[in-house]
Amino acid sequence: MTISEKSAYLKGLMEGMNLNTESNEGKMIAAIVDLLGDMAKRVTDIEETTIAISDELDEIEDDLDAIEQELEAAGQEDNSEEAAPEKDYGFLAVCAGDGLASVFTDLGADGVISGGQTMNPSTESILKEIRKVPARTVFVLPNNKNIIMAAQQCIGLTEKTVVVIPTASIPQGVSAMMAVDPDMSDADAIAKAMTDAAQCVSTAQITYAARNSDFDGFDIHEGDYLALLDGKLLGTDRDVSALLDGLSDEAASREAEFITIFYGEDVNEEDAHKACDAFTRKCPDAEVNLICGGQPVYYYIISIE
Repeated sequence: MTISEKSAYLKGLMEGMNLNTESNEGKMIAAIVDLLGDMAKRVTDIEETTIAISDELDEIEDDLDAIEQELEAAGQEDNSEEAAPEKDYGFLAVCAGDGLASVFTDLGADGVISGGQTMNPSTESILKEIRKVPARTVFVLPNNKNIIMAAQQCIGLTEKTVVVIPTASIPQGVSAMMAVDPDMSDADAIAKAMTDAAQCVSTAQITYAARNSDFDGFDIHEGDYLALLDGKLLGTDRDVSALLDGLSDEAASREAEFITIFYGEDVNEEDAHKACDAFTRKCPDAEVNLICGGQPVYYYIISIE
């Protein structure tokens, strides 16, 4: 039996004995049994956390092994593929979806690497694109927390100076690009402006559950829609519109001034406009923009500033 089962057995045994819980002895035994129950729950939680941490460490070890192999391969590549610098600064963004790629190139990105949630680009592929940018210094926007490390591994593997702006989402990346002042000539100042801008935006996302799970106190079922806000689960529902209402309420409570909704490849234009209307109603003073991002996995990626 597990410790939780043993604790439950003792509690059932005590209740079956019909102890007088008003007597001193009964009160003491009842208190001990309750304490054992609490301890059993805490031990079970610790065991589950330990298992989860162990699994994550195994995944990290696998990722580090893969990165090491990529670095060895990248280090052996011929630097002759590097584009000759035609300017001081260039920009490279990671995203998935033709619409999002257009957003970054319109904002001045010299190149876009296809990647994102569930399809992280390797260090080698990021380095290859960095070398194509015709600039002495290349700013890289990973736009996903799981890609930041791979991007940082490119530093020192090319003759170009590589600066990784630690953007963890598409909205952060867009805000970082919008903060670039073409008149700025100092790389550190540009990096600071981009990083500061990225930290001022909140990211909301709506995706789906691929399997049953229990996360953050939510009982999640396969096929449920999930609403995330800055990486934390905000709610689940079988109706996307209910989640959009919740996110628009959150935007209103934050007195958002600028809201941009990027809708994904699985969302039709009519539904996208309904989503936009939900935010316009709740945030009448905000500037609300709707853009076809064409991204997979996420039905909506929403920038809230």
